[in-house]
Amino acid sequence: MTEFNRFPTYQEPLQTAAKGPKLPPTTRGWFTFWSGLFSGQPTGPVAPITVGTSPFTYIAPAGGSAIVQGGTTTQIQFSRDGHNFYVTGVTAGVLPVSQGDQLVVTYSVGPPTMVFVPR
Repeated sequence: MTEFNRFPTYQEPLQTAAKGPKLPPTTRGWFTFWSGLFSGQPTGPVAPITVGTSPFTYIAPAGGSAIVQGGTTTQIQFSRDGHNFYVTGVTAGVLPVSQGDQLVVTYSVGPPTMVFVPR
């Protein structure tokens, strides 16, 4: 089973109670979170994207990468604000995205296969 990096809950304290003159240790949840950031531990599993009719707009739920492959893709556009769209110049590949970024995938006959890979 793959363990994913998770952000500790609001109720989880940063440190445990101090015992003696030493600094109190960091709680397990926070320690795991910080070490996961520095070791590159992913925040979740690869998730398939259900591609709708063309042009299909995908909005990234978190930071990561969208992988577009196959199908008859003719154009992929990128937008960070939902108003200004930029043609990427590619019809397949790995596209890095931040939370809320939009990808508009246009295809002619068959839809591409898409997956989202969180950071």
